[in-house]
Amino acid sequence: MKPCFGAIYPDIEKFQFGKPLNGKVFQITVNTLGPGNRQRDMQIDVNAWEECRRCDDFQNCLDFSNAKLQMQRVLTSL
Repeated sequence: MKPCFGAIYPDIEKFQFGKPLNGKVFQITVNTLGPGNRQRDMQIDVNAWEECRRCDDFQNCLDFSNAKLQMQRVLTSL
C-alpha cells in the first residue's frame, strides 16, 4: 500500500484557522475575518488527480478517502 493511500482529501481532524490543510489532491484554507466572516479557499492539484487516476489501487483509495472524510465529518458534528 502506498503512503498516500486514503489521503486524496485533507485530514480535517488537523484543521486550524489560517493554516493550509493539504491532501494529495485537495487543499483547503479557512481564514477568519472576524465574527461570522470567513474566507474559504480550495485548491485542486489536477496533476496529482491524474497521477491518482493512473494508480492501480485508485478506486479502493478513493472509496477509503471518501469513507474517512465521512467519518471525520461525523466526528466534527458530535
